[in-house]
Amino acid sequence: MKVFLDAGHGGKDPGALGNGLQEKDIALSVTLKVGEILKRHNVEVIYSRTTDVFLELSERTNLANKANADIFVSIHCNAAENVNAKGVETFSYPNSTKGTALAKCIQDSILQSKIYTLNRGIKTANFAVLRQSNMPSALVELAFITNIDDFKILKDKQEELALAVAKGILNYLGVKYIEKTKIDCSPWAVEAMEWAKKLGLTDGTNPKDSRLI
Repeated sequence: MKVFLDAGHGGKDPGALGNGLQEKDIALSVTLKVGEILKRHNVEVIYSRTTDVFLELSERTNLANKANADIFVSIHCNAAENVNAKGVETFSYPNSTKGTALAKCIQDSILQSKIYTLNRGIKTANFAVLRQSNMPSALVELAFITNIDDFKILKDKQEELALAVAKGILNYLGVKYIEKTKIDCSPWAVEAMEWAKKLGLTDGTNPKDSRLI
């Protein structure tokens, strides 16, 4: 599977600002972390940007369309004049069944991670990146950069946010998430260990057990 990851904003466009943070920096950091998790699961990842550069919205979707990506996921932070506004929400393009399913997988995964208790829901919007992408697409607003509680999550919980988004994408793709300690081994080694555990030869804590050699 081929996943296109779009870190929102960048370069001369900082995106939302709040509590000393810039949306473009949070989006890029989380996006790169999401990509690394997906690549560990043998998912091909293409990025709109991997550095602090500016791209037009059409450039982002053109890259995804040209790459013939299977899905498009854009990562952002939210903002509001009301500093009490908080929570997570994920958007898909109106009447896109697959886009809605993708958005739901990502939204549900973030909520299940327990990073948030406030669910702002799955919504639809005529955003350019959703409208112009040829594949199922979703745009996730991770949190409100203007809210002090959400700010702390965006600042200190980027690994957890990335893992939740990645798990949501993997769920949509039908790829089972494997813990990092296991996936760092070769696939056959993981299968062999699972086989040995089923036979009662090991509990998985001592891979050099003489019974396994």
